[in-house]
Amino acid sequence: MWVSIDEAATRLGVTRRWVWTLIRRYGIPTRKERRKTVVDLGTLLLIKDGGASSGPDGKGASDIHWVPPEAEGRLGFLARLAEETANLPRGLRWDAVKKGAQELGITPEHLYRLIRRFQQEGPKAFQRARRDKGQHRVPSELRQLILGLKLAHPGASAQRILRIIELNDPEILRYKPYKNGSTLFTLSASTVRRLIKAAESIPAFRWALLSDEGRREFARTWAGHVLAEYPMQMVMVDMTRCDVFVFNPDEDTAYRLRIHVALDVYSGASPSLVFSREESQVPTDQLLILMTQDKSELAPSWDIFGIPERIYWDNGKVYRSEKSEHFARQLGIELVYSRPRVSHTRGRVERFFGAFHQEFEALLPGYAGRDATERDSTQLKRLIANTRAWVAAGMPPEEDPYPNRLLLEEEYKAKALAWLLQDWHRKPVDGNLSRADLFRAFVPRHRLVRLDLGDLYLLTAYQTERVVRGNGTVAYNGKTYYLRPEDGSLIPWQGQKIVVLDVRVLPGQPLRAALRQPDGSLKVLGELVPEPLRADSLEARAKRAADKAAIRAVREAAQELAAQLGPAVRFEEILERLSGLAPLARRERVRPMAQEPLPRPSEEEIRAAAAELEDGLDDLIWEPIALGEKWLRERGLLPSGEGETGGEA
Repeated sequence: MWVSIDEAATRLGVTRRWVWTLIRRYGIPTRKERRKTVVDLGTLLLIKDGGASSGPDGKGASDIHWVPPEAEGRLGFLARLAEETANLPRGLRWDAVKKGAQELGITPEHLYRLIRRFQQEGPKAFQRARRDKGQHRVPSELRQLILGLKLAHPGASAQRILRIIELNDPEILRYKPYKNGSTLFTLSASTVRRLIKAAESIPAFRWALLSDEGRREFARTWAGHVLAEYPMQMVMVDMTRCDVFVFNPDEDTAYRLRIHVALDVYSGASPSLVFSREESQVPTDQLLILMTQDKSELAPSWDIFGIPERIYWDNGKVYRSEKSEHFARQLGIELVYSRPRVSHTRGRVERFFGAFHQEFEALLPGYAGRDATERDSTQLKRLIANTRAWVAAGMPPEEDPYPNRLLLEEEYKAKALAWLLQDWHRKPVDGNLSRADLFRAFVPRHRLVRLDLGDLYLLTAYQTERVVRGNGTVAYNGKTYYLRPEDGSLIPWQGQKIVVLDVRVLPGQPLRAALRQPDGSLKVLGELVPEPLRADSLEARAKRAADKAAIRAVREAAQELAAQLGPAVRFEEILERLSGLAPLARRERVRPMAQEPLPRPSEEEIRAAAAELEDGLDDLIWEPIALGEKWLRERGLLPSGEGETGGEA
């Protein structure tokens, strides 16, 4: 029986919203009657009760279910018949199907297929398909506009594309989903994302969205090889965990290190190798700095160095960090990131790790194996115990139990470096040429640039802005620091911001103070030292002397600046520059500050000047205010009636 949504909710004892939830969840068909939506009540009863309610005859869930005849539609009849015939024998099942097919006016075979489909898929099997299924409701012109903007701006988000369209014409965002409909939809960011995602399934569109480096990476992934034409054109960087336990006598612990390596793609030689206990930014900075330095003074045969054109690495957080990108940008290195979840393009560095584990570490005591199944816990505990006993005895060389102990961390690093230089670099790979020979023979000379180590330390330093206090000190990590007296004082910059440079790539490096220049560069002022605890110490006296010297220098510089920019000195030059007049000759220029005092005139010169003035009085028009009434009255030059108080107006 078909009833309205409100009536169905009343009969079922549920809310109207819950009826709509059942309709959408199970795909129950609905239709319009007299401007009302009606639904099959029998289907709702079957779905709500789950076929487990008891009828008036007291039959339970295992018996044939009772369904009111007036509440049963075509789908409800099919559901009841499928439930009744589920546990019937084959003969009785076919009889029930034939009887039901006769009632529905269809063939038994067709009804049997419908029952099987209902049992497999449920009510959704008979949900009516949408008329516009598989069709775009967004007009084709609008779709083309969205995809065109995405091609023009590959990095733009869906919200950014919407903003571009809105700034040009907001009405474009409103469209009719159906030709004959009157409803207007507004384009949303989620719709834009769905359109772009659907378009990316087309290989041509996905290729068009790739950048030049993205297309090269696509080719690398497809071919499985990353190639270089000469040394230092591309360097691969990666890290992994070592397979050997080492012992730290200071901490009395055993652990496995991490190995960070940079590998030249052309020759296979390694310009840098770093070990660390954790994966962080510091060992990555150490690896990049070591790559650019000539290490032949530390290891005579390790002259593999230079500034690469490109660095190829994965998408690790330390490789995607702002510090790594800043380092590469300052040195002009292009960063290339491999595609996520694709490792065969980094096969060269992975083969290096395989040789390191199998040819070097597998022969050392404390080898942990490739996984936990190959690890001998009993042997490892025995090695740790022997190592601790030897360390507790003071590590005497004559009582060294090696190889029945673990390697110390420094011993392990020394052996790893020896394997790299004597085995990996010297092994022939191209005829009679080794990896080191290939690098030395074909590396471009302009790539062997020698950089100052101190500048590289500052380049990778952590930068923190701090405000200088009134006494010329700054606070950093809970401590107070001031500028080393040999470098000056921070007094002139009190109240202003400076940058504290913390170099962490090398332990024991002092903090440094720097000023940020208008062009973004840093000007290093000097080293920062902790503030002395006692005011009468030699360090405190040196600081006070440096502060006084800085104050005197600032005062002298201010006086010199005032003298250079004072109006009495610069007045002529400023007027000439602003007026555009030709400058006066040097002898004609007026220099008030440099002018010598004029000599006092004699009595004869004064009397001659007064007589000359009296001769020309008749030709002058006197202004009392300008000349002064008292001076004119004393000489009888003021007309009668003027300047007298009480005179007629």
